[in-house]
Amino acid sequence: MKNITKKVVVLFSSLFLSVSAFAGELTVTGSANASYVVNGGQVNNNDKGLGISNELKFAASGELDNGFTWDYFMELDGNDSGAHDNDDSQLKIGMGSMGTLYINDSEGGLSTETKDGIGAVGVGSDFANTADFVGHDIDVSGSGNIQYDAPADVLPFGLGVSLAYVPNNSDGDNNSYKNAGTENTAGGDGDSTIMYRVTAAPIDGLSVGADYLDAQNTTGTYSQTYEAGGWYAAYAMGNFEVGYKERYYAPAVANKLGASNTPHSYVLTGMGVEVALNDAVSISYSEETSERKQYTGTTNAAAGASPFTRETIEFESTFLMLAYDIGGATVGLTSVESSNSGYTSGADTTKTLATLSMAF
Repeated sequence: MKNITKKVVVLFSSLFLSVSAFAGELTVTGSANASYVVNGGQVNNNDKGLGISNELKFAASGELDNGFTWDYFMELDGNDSGAHDNDDSQLKIGMGSMGTLYINDSEGGLSTETKDGIGAVGVGSDFANTADFVGHDIDVSGSGNIQYDAPADVLPFGLGVSLAYVPNNSDGDNNSYKNAGTENTAGGDGDSTIMYRVTAAPIDGLSVGADYLDAQNTTGTYSQTYEAGGWYAAYAMGNFEVGYKERYYAPAVANKLGASNTPHSYVLTGMGVEVALNDAVSISYSEETSERKQYTGTTNAAAGASPFTRETIEFESTFLMLAYDIGGATVGLTSVESSNSGYTSGADTTKTLATLSMAF
């Protein structure tokens, strides 16, 4: 009886595995990264850090009876606390001439922040900086979102059009199947978000694009509600590439007259150049500047005096990178120098990174 049971289990297991293999292909890819970081300058001048991380990507794909295709992936990432999170998941439905639909959790996104593409090791401040630029990376990928891409190659000049929708801004990410969501707090950031992106390749070597994000159904009285966007242009010719970008961010401001030190706008500009010296060695240089404007003062100002003043500060960073491909691995050296780091006047800081990355 036990032998019969074992045979039945083996038979059903084999059938299940055969059906799964026929229905879709499963792959595992990832990367292993090690880094050594030295901070310097007027802030954190004694800080050094040694780190190692990995990222595993489990992907599956298949085809439906109507000719549509589907692709699914989830990523397992390590973080500084030692825990590992399934923080990136996507289900993609390819609908042929009808375009492509994505359902994203901690994934997707339409920001063009890295589309300028300049960075031998990684794109500018997106790879590393002495402090965070505020607002240059605003995107829908931080919340569960639905994205649609128009079909490729049906519009002139290589135009691509995408639209994304976040149904609940308060819901966050890392949501599992049948997630019930959380109560939306709305306010100046809205209860939902719509984001648009348009890209084009009008001539050989040139790519341009822009994105715009807008909060929907804001509540309360606000002098300014939340929105963000930006544009880029990149041109590549042989081993030489140049890029330029601008990013804009306007946070929600409840009352500019009633609050001290309230930032109301951030504008980032970035430009750079990258050269591949040969098949193994690339170098790049780029600059990024984030200008923050804010109100200072309160409505308690003396009679006849202005109740507030405007203050502007520029946080500037330069990025010098060298990448060496040794076949299956990339060694990188990055130097970052900043003035007014973290929007703190007079904070001149540096960061040096030595990195080793391997993909598998």
